[in-house]
Amino acid sequence: MIEVDSQNWQKKIENQALTETVEHTTRISGEMQDLILTMRMVQVEQVFNRFPRMVRGLAKDLGKEIELKIIGADTELDRTVIDELGDPLVHLIRNSVDHGIEAPSKRKELGKPAEGKLILRAFHSGNHVFIEIEDDGAGINRDKVEAKAIEQDLITSEQARNLTDDKIHQLILASGFSTNDKVSDISGRGVGLDVVKNTIESLGGEISIKSQQGKGSEFSIQLPLTLSILAALLIKVQGETYAIPLSSIVETVLLEKEQIMYAHGQIVMDFRGKIIPLISLKEFFAVPSKNEGKKQQHAVVLVSKGENITGLIVDSFLGQREVVLKSLGNYLKDVYAISGATILGDGRVSLIIDPNALIK
Repeated sequence: MIEVDSQNWQKKIENQALTETVEHTTRISGEMQDLILTMRMVQVEQVFNRFPRMVRGLAKDLGKEIELKIIGADTELDRTVIDELGDPLVHLIRNSVDHGIEAPSKRKELGKPAEGKLILRAFHSGNHVFIEIEDDGAGINRDKVEAKAIEQDLITSEQARNLTDDKIHQLILASGFSTNDKVSDISGRGVGLDVVKNTIESLGGEISIKSQQGKGSEFSIQLPLTLSILAALLIKVQGETYAIPLSSIVETVLLEKEQIMYAHGQIVMDFRGKIIPLISLKEFFAVPSKNEGKKQQHAVVLVSKGENITGLIVDSFLGQREVVLKSLGNYLKDVYAISGATILGDGRVSLIIDPNALIK
């Protein structure tokens, strides 16, 4: 990406012809970026369109009543990711239809509506796209998963007692793991989910599971946009400059020192009647301190993932910028809460923060 600061050039050199050339170059480079973005991005609707008919067919074969609701089909994703996304989603949806949602008679016994609900949802958050498959079916039986995991030597009995439900649910993504005695010809809860996990991870994404027995399950897939250009807010933390994707930012605020509160040992703030947690980026990233006096005001960037909001305490806001997302390479690929880096116009390197990781 060509980055030109036309205002600084204009201050240094009062040359009308040069100023016009710089502005023209800036405009052309911006148009090129928009064109590349348009060419690479494709709506997930291209993949989602196949599912209504598939769900109707499966429901008929299984004698079930299922309503499929699709949300966010206009969410855009890089076409290389779209091409690989179809099979994992097919497998997860077939699992929800076959083994997640109960038969109408069983649902009536449990006090549920005869018609099961299946929600397919897509949305942007930061420089990631989230795709969620949610059903109101039987959920995942923790005891059954735990017993099978111990039987297959994935965990010990002592480890099982200390693991949360979410950690236990993640075990169904292990290679060859299944709680089913018989594998149906349609799908099996756990059968082949390791293949889904491997495909998602090969795209640079990750999959997580939330489930409540008797209430339903939610499979959440986090995928990178993969396109290298994103709009970001540059912020300052001591002597370091970081970038936060604009699509994750709800608002920026200046907090007075007395407006910062504590709850259960965690610093929090009141945001329009809602208490939200605060994270000091200086402490989180262990940024070396400079000799500065105590501040009476704190700059806070409010970021969101779905309905969850977290405030990031920074030193100052530097303004918005379109930046080129670059990988940190193989040696630094697993840096927590950092999704990449960019080179600023003055040659300095700025790390790009992954707000989703901080919120989680």
